[in-house]
Amino acid sequence: MNVHAPILHRDPVPLTVDDFVLLKRAGSFTGYGKVELLDGELSGVRLQDDDEPEYDGSEPVRLDGHAYRLLADAGSLQNHGKTELLDGAIYAMSPQYRPHGFVKDEIAYRLRRALEALGSSLDVATEQSAALSSFDEPQPDIMLTREPRGEGPIPGASIALICEVSANTLAFDLREKARIYAQASIPEYWVADVGAKLVHQMWMPVGDRFTQSRDVSFDAGMKSTTIPGLMILTAAL
Repeated sequence: MNVHAPILHRDPVPLTVDDFVLLKRAGSFTGYGKVELLDGELSGVRLQDDDEPEYDGSEPVRLDGHAYRLLADAGSLQNHGKTELLDGAIYAMSPQYRPHGFVKDEIAYRLRRALEALGSSLDVATEQSAALSSFDEPQPDIMLTREPRGEGPIPGASIALICEVSANTLAFDLREKARIYAQASIPEYWVADVGAKLVHQMWMPVGDRFTQSRDVSFDAGMKSTTIPGLMILTAAL
């Protein structure tokens, strides 16, 4: 992801009344006795079992991957460019400029060459959707996957490594994205920090966090901790 100014918080894409009607007709709100759209955001009251105490509190309604793809197929998201689903909310992705694009393309190229040299079954995918959970379908900058072909998003279970390139979104990539990727049991996660010229490398996910991490300068090159023999030179980045 890449923008001109640092991003600490991202606002979800606001939904319209037409989006709300489409999702309601498609049965996307099962499990809720009441759902409403306020300021572009969905909130609802969950259905309760007979033995549960009465509760009428409203909470945010999280969209699943099916609802997300339903909106995309209907053209509801086309004005927002590329989007991703995180924690059941839809977010627009920022434009990519040269500092971000150059590092992303170079890392993807070097990973591909390194995997080919190893004879690995992994392939490099860039800016594709990944199905990590019912409510998470991000578009990482780079993924190493065992299932590059097929219909729909790349299955989370096939992903060995994810790399996000951060020109101005470091805090978001290190917090929210790291939490989501750890929850999905992604074995290894890199955040290439364009400004600092280093990679924040994380591995060994447990729960919602990576238990091991280190920072590696571009000058030192990048060596995977989970894929034997995988190393790329990054000094020229």
